[in-house]
Amino acid sequence: MRKREEVGRHTDSRIAVVEEVGDVEETEKPFGKRWHHEAIVLRAEHLAALREGKALAVDVREEYVVFVRLDDKVAMRLKELEFGE
Repeated sequence: MRKREEVGRHTDSRIAVVEEVGDVEETEKPFGKRWHHEAIVLRAEHLAALREGKALAVDVREEYVVFVRLDDKVAMRLKELEFGE
């Protein structure tokens, strides 16, 4: 069973925490049968942008865009700990 990430008060079943990047064409983990995967590596500047309240836009096969942002409560807590602006 996959772990689910909490988004606000709702569980987002589109997000799974996995131990490593796997080949989705050879396995049905973590979401069932898929036909393609990509691995995105976040650098320090990406994490800094998230901590500053910005979102990341990820291009997926020049067809889709995925936006990534921090949960508001997490972002506020990071600022309190001086990990933000």
